[in-house]
Formats: sequence, structure tokens, C-alpha cells
Amino acid sequence: MPNPLRGHGFSQGQHVCSLYANPDEQQDVAVAYVADGLRRNERCLYVAADPAALDQFRARMSKAGVGLAAAESTGALLLKTHGDAHLYGGRFDTERMLGMLNSAVEDALDAGFDGLRTCGDMSWLLDYPDASEQVVEYEALLNQFFLQTRALGMCQYDVRRLPPGLLHHAAIDTHCSVVIDGRHKPNPFYGVSAAASHASGVYATVTQLRDE
Repeated sequence: MPNPLRGHGFSQGQHVCSLYANPDEQQDVAVAYVADGLRRNERCLYVAADPAALDQFRARMSKAGVGLAAAESTGALLLKTHGDAHLYGGRFDTERMLGMLNSAVEDALDAGFDGLRTCGDMSWLLDYPDASEQVVEYEALLNQFFLQTRALGMCQYDVRRLPPGLLHHAAIDTHCSVVIDGRHKPNPFYGVSAAASHASGVYATVTQLRDE
């Protein structure tokens, strides 16, 4: 399956932010990104809200021509819910998540894969707003983590539902590249913490990212 995403390709060491406006866009990007990883012999870990969301992802992958049964049976594709990952034990914990990712990279390499590729939707923050400050710290730490391991990660943020301040600090400010409107490109606002984090400023930034 050709990669329908335009712009720059993906490579290990990257920490990518996907900004989406609806569920179809979220899943289209996730499918293209994960399918690309499977072609590159990377173990892919996809995290979604619940079993129903994982079934929707499976259906999209199958429609895109991915050999889903083989990918899951060989361990090339791992599917988890937020309760198995970000919210394991009922709460978010930065140290635990980093430890889980580190073990996942080691397991992937031990199993003969060329690395690990992760993709997770961050909409669980709508129900756990108290975790926002930890997530900002976690996202910042992931930059160094991915640079030091044979892995890359994509964090998906809903620009219509998540709070503007969270979008600024956890998404736009902490990811070196961004996928928006089906295009992957460097993020010019990465690390620019002086950018406005109020609603109008964040939405203006999103518009700029679309237009560049």
C-alpha cells in the first residue's frame, strides 16, 4: 500500500504530533503511519480508547490492504487500549510509561524487528484533565527517549476537543514534526514556548501549520 501521507517520510528518532479534526482523519493518519512501519520491519504499537476503537482500526487496516492476521500473529502489530497503556492501574504515570516504552523497544529488537514504532491517541485526557501537567513533562522527555533508541513515536491530538493550553504545551511545543491535513513536515513551533497558549493564539498556530 503506498503511503498516502504527503511531505517528509518517517524515521527512527522522530517524535511526531498528529493534529486531527475528526475520527476519520485520526484513523487515516494512524493507518498510513503504522502500515509504513510494518513495511520497514518495525514492530508497531497502536493505542486507542477501547476495544471498539481497536476494531475500527483493524477494519481500516484491512481495507488498506494490510495483512492484519499475519501482522498480529507474528507480533509485528501490537494493539492496546488506554487502560493497558497510558492509564494502566487507573492513572497516568510518566516514569511507568517511559519504562514500558523502553521495555517495548528491547522486546522488539530481541524479537528480530528493526525497531519500534508507536502511535497513541491522546483523547483520554478529556476524562483525566488532572494528568495534563504530567503529560507535558512526558512529551518533553519523549524527545530524548526516541533520539536515544531505535524507535519513533506519534501522539495524536484532537484540535477540536482538547483544551487550547494543552494543545500548545503538550502537542505543538514538544514535537519536532507534525502531521496536519495529511502532510508530515518539520514543526517550526517546536520548543517555542513563548508562542501564545490562549485559544485564539493556538488556533492561529494550527492555521499557520496548515498553510506552510
